[in-house]
Amino acid sequence: MRNKILISSATGLSLMIIAVALVIYGSSCNKSSSNNNADFTGTYIGTLVTPLLTEGDTVIITAGSTSSAVVMYSKTARGSTYTINGTVSGTTLNIPSQLVYVASLNATYTTTGGGSLNGSTITINYSFSGNSLTFTGTK
Repeated sequence: MRNKILISSATGLSLMIIAVALVIYGSSCNKSSSNNNADFTGTYIGTLVTPLLTEGDTVIITAGSTSSAVVMYSKTARGSTYTINGTVSGTTLNIPSQLVYVASLNATYTTTGGGSLNGSTITINYSFSGNSLTFTGTK
């Protein structure tokens, strides 16, 4: 009977060591490398710099159809509104080439670019048919 208790204690100790190891391993996983659009979602208020002017801009980023997809809605101080689709990986934003319609200008532009998220500040560099634009804003 005494040997059975020792074996049961040894098995319990082994299971406890394995459980602790799994908890330590699981908590040490680097979560910053995930494609998590939730990190980017929110309302950013800032400034849009274009070749012609600098104006206030509000960019609302929502989650897209996958964990790495985002949809950016921009409304400038002058009333221009447009939507740009992108993807995220870690703190990096990618804007693949796409057509973007700006209703207030009744014009469609080819857009591409990228950006980064640093804490609550986002910087987005993109082009509208070759003209460089930079948005910097804070949540």
